[in-house]
Amino acid sequence: MNIHMWLFLWRASLLYVFPLLMWAYCHIKEIEFAELDTGVNSHKWVVLAAYLIYVLLWLLLNRYLELFLRQRGRR
Repeated sequence: MNIHMWLFLWRASLLYVFPLLMWAYCHIKEIEFAELDTGVNSHKWVVLAAYLIYVLLWLLLNRYLELFLRQRGRR
């Protein structure tokens, strides 16, 4: 795969990580998605917090990734 495909997957990860987090949470807690969807709010807050942590890490890593790619493109 070329660099553009990796960048697309990296940027799109903001969209596909949320459903993956919900699936992983249901799998780890051994609950059905319906229970996550209609159940107690603590389940929802855990998934949302995990996603927000991912977004923050993504923002930090994205800054370094863009700097790295700019420097690489100058060579």
